[in-house]
Amino acid sequence: MTLILVRKLNHRNIELHHDTRGQTVGVLLKDGEYRFLPWLGFIERDRAMRMGKPVRLNVCRVGNQGDFGATWTDVDPGKHVLGCRTDEGVYAVVEQGVRVI
Repeated sequence: MTLILVRKLNHRNIELHHDTRGQTVGVLLKDGEYRFLPWLGFIERDRAMRMGKPVRLNVCRVGNQGDFGATWTDVDPGKHVLGCRTDEGVYAVVEQGVRVI
């Protein structure tokens, strides 16, 4: 199974796959604003703990791509996906799926 995140840009859905490049994703700052940083893909939790700082990613859907299509789960307003911020950009942290916080 392959994970997919979706973020909104105006009325457009942008899919973020592990190998998607050239896209950004919103990261929640302490003051409640969002900063858009480069998307780097998915990273395992143990590796993320060594590489960067935990952050909250602003996405609207999480998908699991199977053999017969994707199954989608909406992320409620005010909720975020756990991410990892590095000097190069951000990853979504994976541990048997992504964690919505």
